[in-house]
Amino acid sequence: MNIFKRKSQFGDKNGHAYRQAGFSLIEILVYIVIMVILLAVIMQVIVSITRSQRLINAARAIESSTALSLERITREVRLSDNVNLSSSVLNSNPGTLVLQGLDSLGSPRTVEFTLSNGRIILRENSVETGTLTEDGTTVTGLVFRRFASSTIEGIQTEITIESGTSTHYRTETFYSSATIR
Repeated sequence: MNIFKRKSQFGDKNGHAYRQAGFSLIEILVYIVIMVILLAVIMQVIVSITRSQRLINAARAIESSTALSLERITREVRLSDNVNLSSSVLNSNPGTLVLQGLDSLGSPRTVEFTLSNGRIILRENSVETGTLTEDGTTVTGLVFRRFASSTIEGIQTEITIESGTSTHYRTETFYSSATIR
């Protein structure tokens, strides 16, 4: 008996079929379908992560701009002596707040907060010192409300701010109050 039998392409002398190496058409199609499904899932995850990142960036820009703006307005209200009612625009949007007081040297000082082109503008002694909001955010509402009693006077500030793109858009309204010293 010869142990080295020659195998034919389709089978041996006894009719036993031998499997050829390679993939059948059905196997290839199944693999392709599995790969397409995996790629679709991966793409969906990537799109979801990108969308979440844009929303987080918009929220961070809003919170950062609002915190800076409200902190500065609150500090200036507390340091001021009074509100210039004739120059301020209160209880309407866009509002303007003009505060009067003295600087650290005892000289008169005027501080003005106003809204221009979606930015909160700070002016000291009629000189613009800059904006209080970040790039990528737009202030759509700025309202100052004065409250007073026989012993205290203060300002409530309402800021509506938005950020993001048309598909990943976020808007929020914040409030703060401070009393004049």
